[in-house]
Formats: sequence, structure tokens, C-alpha cells
Amino acid sequence: MEVLLSAVGSDLVGRLISFLISKFQEPGSTDDVVRLQRALLRARVVVEEAERRQVANQAMLQQLNQLRGKMCRGAYMLDTFIRRAVEPSRRSHATARRSVVVPPGSDGTGELSVMVGTLEAALSDMKEFVVLLGAYPRLNRQPYSSYLFMERCLFGRQMEKEQIMSFLLQPAQDFEVLPIIGPHEVGKRTLVEHVCLEERVRDHFAKIHRLSGEHLDLQSHEHHGSALDLTVRSLILVDLSDYSDGDAYEEEEQWRRLLASLRHRAHRESKIIIISGAEKHSSRGTVPPIRLRAPRREELWYLFKALAFGGADPEERPDLVGIAMALFKSIPDLARFDVVNKLGVALRADLNARFWRRVLKMVVGVTQLQLGAAPGGPHLPEDNTGYYYPRMPVMRGAARAPCLFYDRRKSTRMLGSKLPEVTMFEVVQGVVPGEKKRFDVLVWQSRIPPYASYVATCDMERAAQVAEVGKKQIVNKRRRDQPVCGSGEDKVGT
Repeated sequence: MEVLLSAVGSDLVGRLISFLISKFQEPGSTDDVVRLQRALLRARVVVEEAERRQVANQAMLQQLNQLRGKMCRGAYMLDTFIRRAVEPSRRSHATARRSVVVPPGSDGTGELSVMVGTLEAALSDMKEFVVLLGAYPRLNRQPYSSYLFMERCLFGRQMEKEQIMSFLLQPAQDFEVLPIIGPHEVGKRTLVEHVCLEERVRDHFAKIHRLSGEHLDLQSHEHHGSALDLTVRSLILVDLSDYSDGDAYEEEEQWRRLLASLRHRAHRESKIIIISGAEKHSSRGTVPPIRLRAPRREELWYLFKALAFGGADPEERPDLVGIAMALFKSIPDLARFDVVNKLGVALRADLNARFWRRVLKMVVGVTQLQLGAAPGGPHLPEDNTGYYYPRMPVMRGAARAPCLFYDRRKSTRMLGSKLPEVTMFEVVQGVVPGEKKRFDVLVWQSRIPPYASYVATCDMERAAQVAEVGKKQIVNKRRRDQPVCGSGEDKVGT
């Protein structure tokens, strides 16, 4: 009876919200935009309510994951249309909010209609889902709140998380192995760490052991005084994400010795999770592997907008939404969560259109370089990619000096450990620690376990050299392109 009342109440609330939207919507808006706004609101209600509950049904989780993806794509398309409608006409804030009209001549109207139909069809298929959702218990803590605490929560991995927990908590008759495979920086360690923090997992396993690729031999742990207690039911995490041994035969032998040793010494109901980015490690599991894909662009936009606006309502600031979308489209390498997080948090610090435009100008001006070894300079890592920021300070009155960042590296040390005091964004703004020309900066620090930190090296001296080389190249190009009878001397800037 309680489930039925909950379903009826949800339906009445949805109808009330739809009525209020249609009541206050201006007649100048197109039908497709209005329908998409309604569908997105209904989808958000379902997704957020589902993420507050402990859903164990894998089919329901798959259906929820599909709805979340359609919701993110619909939100991205709606924001794109709003930007196209608002920017050319330069409406005032109030007018822009009341009237959202698809600009004439837009070739995306058909795509918008298709998106509306797709999202509405997905919502109509969620009726049974909503009824069954009321039978699942609520979580003790809310895992994610979209516009307030998203940077402190796991984003978009609820289905994979429940798959891992189902593997860990089900009865085991033999030593079982689950590989978790995915490309670089998609959150493999973060996902596993969130699983390990669950009370159900901690109550099920007496010990949780972590092994890295360099220490697959259990005897090495005993030699260093860190012997593993395998006599009780344990969870063994084998992290091979950074394993770079080129000898495949030797690596396979180490794995065989480890597995044989664990089977001989470990508790029968113990389990192993392998974390790796290599597809070859998927064959080591006793169950099908869980593969993490890189987040789609629309999903990252949903996260980026939530981080940038924080507790503010994006519909109240359509001008900022347009700037945020232009900034988002200029971000390179969107597969990395840290890029979206650090920029989103930086924007949230000042909800001012002028500040956001400065950040946009800064990001657009970034140049990716392949650095060679400089005479007397530091030894560069194998990945010698550098990012050059021109003389473009974000803060007014800051020092106008170019910046060059390279040797980006990741650390999983806990919060409170020794990290660079100055951040990358502060350096770009013009904050330089003392008279140093080369120093480490904090790129970004995650607020969720395992609290990964990203550090890079800033080289001001080499940035000046890059700027001088670029200036000479511009001068030479202009001299070649300058006509014989020139009218004045060109100005050269960096």
C-alpha cells in the first residue's frame, strides 16, 4: 500500500510541476523547448530519487543509467539552443529568462524534436521503475546533490558500483577474481575506493589489502614487515594501473605465483579485484570484467555546469551559461575529470560575467607544446607535453608573465599531506611564490576518496624563451607576407 501511495504521490507531483511550467511559460517559446524543459525536470526527479536509494536490481540500474545519459544529452542540447537564442540578440537578464526561442534558420530544430521524443519515451517506460523504487531502502547519506555537493560525490557510476558490490557480497565457493578495466583517468581507483568504504563491504570482509604492480610478490611484503593476514576473509585489491613492466612473460609469472600463493594461504571466501587499464588483464578474472568507459561529452557538461554554478540556478544567469558552454567547448582532453573539476570550481568562486570571460580568454590562449631537453634545464619525463599560457592574467593588476606547465603527475596521498601551497590557477592569475623561476604547483585535489592530487612543474624562465621564439616566428612570417610597398610597420605582440 505504501508503494502504491508513493507512486500516486509522485505522479501527482509531476503533473503539478508540469502544470506550473505551462502556466508561467511565455507563448513565445517553441513547443519543443517547453516539452524538453518539462521532460528534463521529470527525468531529474527520477534520477535523483533513485540515487538516494540502495537499488540492487541490475536491470533497474541499467535502465537508470540509460535515462541519466538521455537526460545529460537533453540538457546539453537545451543549453545549446538557449545560447544560440540569447547571444545574438543580447537580451537583458529578465527578457532572456522569460523568452527562450529557437533562432530562425537553425538547423538543429529537427534534432531537438527527436531528443524530446526520445526523452519522453524513456520517461514513459519508467513507470514500473518508479513503483518498484519505493520498495528499496534509502541510503543513510545522500550520495549526490546536483547543484551543491557534486564535487564531493561519485558521478555517474551507480550501476558499476552496485555490480562490484554484488560480486563481493554474494557467497563464494572458491577464490574469485574480478577485473575492472578502463582507459586512463576514468575513475577506476575512485570507484573501488567508494565500494570499500561501504559498510556492507567492511562488515563482510575482515581485512582489505592493497597490492601494487611493483609488489605482486607476497614475500616482499613479509620482508618489509608488512605481512598480509590472509587467515580471515579478505578483499585483495591488485592495482596494475601504473604497472609498466615490458616483459609480458615475467609479468605473467608474477601473477601466477601471486594467485597460487593466495589460493594456498588465503581464506577460501576471500576475493580479488584487479584494477587495470590494459585489456590483457581482463582474461585473469574468474567472472566477466567490468569495463569503465570514458564519460560522454554531454555527461561532462552536466557535471561542469553543476560545479560552476554551485547553489545558484543556471536559469537565472543565461549569460553565464553561454560563457560556460563556450569555455567547455574549448577545453582540451575532456576525458579527464580533473580538467572539468578544476575549471568548474574556479568559476564558482566568482559568479561574474567579466571574470568568466577572462577565464575563457585564458583557456582559448593555451598552446600545447612538445618540449625538448633545454640546456641546463630539468630532465623531462617521457611524456614531454607542455602547456603554454600566454601573458594573459585573470586578475587585474597581476604580473603579466607567461607560464609553462609540464610533468603533470598524480599522487594518491591523503588530505593534509605536504602539497604545493600555490595552485596552477593562482599562478595563471599572476600569483608567483617569491622570486622562483621553476616550482611545483597544485593542479587540482579531489575531494572524494582516494583524494588524488595532481601536481605539475611551472617553468617561468622557459616560458619566456618559448614566448621569444614565438615572437620571432611571428615577425618573420609578417615580413614574408608584407608587400613591397608597405604602409607602416606592423605591431608585434605576444
